[in-house]
Amino acid sequence: MTSPTADRAQRWAAAALTAFGIAAVVQARTLPFGSITRPAAGFFPMCLAVGLTLVAAAVLVRSFRERHEPTANAEASAGRFARGAATLVALLVYAFALDAVGFGVATFLLITFLFRVIEPHRWIVALGGAAVTVAVTHVVFRIWLGVRLPIGPWGF
Repeated sequence: MTSPTADRAQRWAAAALTAFGIAAVVQARTLPFGSITRPAAGFFPMCLAVGLTLVAAAVLVRSFRERHEPTANAEASAGRFARGAATLVALLVYAFALDAVGFGVATFLLITFLFRVIEPHRWIVALGGAAVTVAVTHVVFRIWLGVRLPIGPWGF
């Protein structure tokens, strides 16, 4: 439930991001694209621009299709603000802890926190989701793509 002002702000933001995404696609087309196995300079900018455009356009369409009734629930609004602030603090702690404890431990703790505190789930879901996230990102980025991720004192 959002207010008419929030709906209008969402429409404007989505429209601006859609326009920005289209402009980025136009600019990214001037760079060589390459292929998925041998990406050139324009590969990453084009993928990001297309992704931004699609998501922003979807939000824009959705904002016109959904009808919301105004809500005056200040408690719900305060809860959303608190969750947003807690997420921001968690991401800042994650950024500073990344080099000290390593990618695996820092990411595991961040995802567990998000699954337990921000969007409450059972412990088994939080711990399992965090473990799967760390394993998948390790395989994709470290093994497949060869990205050097921060290694903590425990070797992961």
